[in-house]
Amino acid sequence: MGNKCGKCGIDDFRVLQVDHIDGNGYAERKQFKLSGNGTVKYYRHILEVNGEGYQLLCANCNWIKRYEQAEQNQFRG
Repeated sequence: MGNKCGKCGIDDFRVLQVDHIDGNGYAERKQFKLSGNGTVKYYRHILEVNGEGYQLLCANCNWIKRYEQAEQNQFRG
């Protein structure tokens, strides 16, 4: 994933987030009942094994993507 945002290139680890390219993160966390440290460990494992379907984005680019693709409506329900 390059240890930097795939959109803007920022490499400050404090703002980097794993993004679900297809926007199904909430459903995935709900399906596997992930929360807290379990979520971090799960995604770290996924990225080490494969990483397909995920990308690294900074918090700003991730929220912009969510807004532009209307993903904010998928958070709950």
